[in-house]
Amino acid sequence: MLTPLECIDYIFTRGEAKGLHYQILGQDTDTLIHKRDNGEVVIAFCGSNSKVDWKNNFHFWKKAYKDAEVTFTAHSGFLKCWKLVRHEVENQVKALNPTSITVTGHSYGGAISVLCSEDMKYCFPDIPVQMITFGAPRVIGWLNWKKIKYRWDNSRQFRNGSDFVTCVPFFAMLFHHVTKRIYIGDKPNIIGWFRMYKYHDLSRYYDIIKKISN
Repeated sequence: MLTPLECIDYIFTRGEAKGLHYQILGQDTDTLIHKRDNGEVVIAFCGSNSKVDWKNNFHFWKKAYKDAEVTFTAHSGFLKCWKLVRHEVENQVKALNPTSITVTGHSYGGAISVLCSEDMKYCFPDIPVQMITFGAPRVIGWLNWKKIKYRWDNSRQFRNGSDFVTCVPFFAMLFHHVTKRIYIGDKPNIIGWFRMYKYHDLSRYYDIIKKISN
């Protein structure tokens, strides 16, 4: 299945090196769905790129995701965005008859990846599903967490140094990451929280992932 470097390449280059193109789904979610020669389907989501995305980013309150087999809570803004694209993503992936699935994204796209990965695990229980995100915020609440946490067993979430986006919504608001974060780049420090560009920028993630992958 895809490596972290291959995943971030789909996001950073927007698939152009492979002759691919992102499609706008829902309100404004940049999405790439591609079947590789080995049968693996890649679902990639870009970060925030519009006022609509940023507005949804700040909808911090939790909302129950009742469409799932087990009800759980999630960041209402991200959940709203996912529900707007969910059926289209599901239909496109099913039509490709995947042998495995990799879901990946940066920032807002990483948040959508968390919900997409859970859905793919449910829709395709007999094939491997992995998730790899970069600079993703917290998405899932504590409700029924122990009953659903297995859906992200094959997941990796990368955090570059003091990337503040990965710290919100705050733990005290009863949100948490679906897996332990993998720290890359500089050692985290409070001063770094105020250097958003340095740590959250996609190009920084790409350069560091490329460096540690060689």
